[in-house]
Amino acid sequence: MVYSVFGDLLAAFLLAASSARIFFLKYERFDTAAVLAPLALIVIVLQILAWNIDFISASLFILALIAFFTNIRALSRLASKLYVDHYSPVFIVFSALILIVSIALAVIAVFFAPVAADPSRLGVSETKTRLSGSFASGFSEAAYFDGSSAVLYIYEGQGEKKTSPVVIVGSDKRADAAAYRPYMILLAAEGYTVMACDFYASDGRWFDSAANLRFFRKFAMTASYLFRRDYFLRQKDFYTFGMIREFSAMRAIAEKKFGNDVKLFIACDGMADAAAVDFIRDANGSVEGALALDSVGQYRTPGFGLIEQTDPLLAAFFGLSRDADMRLPHTLVSETLRRIR
Repeated sequence: MVYSVFGDLLAAFLLAASSARIFFLKYERFDTAAVLAPLALIVIVLQILAWNIDFISASLFILALIAFFTNIRALSRLASKLYVDHYSPVFIVFSALILIVSIALAVIAVFFAPVAADPSRLGVSETKTRLSGSFASGFSEAAYFDGSSAVLYIYEGQGEKKTSPVVIVGSDKRADAAAYRPYMILLAAEGYTVMACDFYASDGRWFDSAANLRFFRKFAMTASYLFRRDYFLRQKDFYTFGMIREFSAMRAIAEKKFGNDVKLFIACDGMADAAAVDFIRDANGSVEGALALDSVGQYRTPGFGLIEQTDPLLAAFFGLSRDADMRLPHTLVSETLRRIR
């Protein structure tokens, strides 16, 4: 996730460079720097598709749209091979504002950058697999040109000895699998196989609108919780039903990969808690235990994942600071090991 910062910084740099030309570009020259505005828009769209939308990328997207539309005249003149004649007062004002805001967003992106977590340093392998299918038909590894309806993450210690059970992480939808990555890496370093999955199947919708799109769902669910709390709480039964299906799908995936007799341990959070109880009751003994991560006192943002490492800007919204020492992930791993053993 830390690499997403580079895309934000690139987009911010392009916007700043495009806007700053009002201070140095001479008239009677071709305004080639105008092409930086649409290029910045392309970069931020690709950034959102790759890493999903968040506050910084959403702000950069809006800024890039403004820059694009204010540069249409300049782009038209460049396409016609005409020199710069003048910059209008409105264009100068918008350019100055875009320059200031893009620099501010770049500073915020650096200051609130996610904490880097390198699994290889702990002897852990990280595998990301695209899956196709549905909850009705099941999920399997997607072919190269197939569309994906789920993304599976597996963390394993690189040693030959594997410790049972396999740990399934059920993430709240205000988060995603990546929001629990530090916890999964540290747990895998203890010898356990850990898996999590982000599902986007057509028969597993969480919203009946564009908010269900893969790159927007987490942002929309967070906004729903923060600004429509009553509506969010009324959806509890619906969320539980959806999470039960996800647990069942992950169990089927684990059985395919590790054998039908695989033993499981559930780590759940937020809206996944009630679903885990129902799932374990019907699991016919295949689940050896569970831990509700939000039952651990030190975990102060239940449902949002380990944002002190993965999303420090959101953590700051809740009054928490960036934690590069991984105190919370270590605490959650210690409690998980105690429950398992």
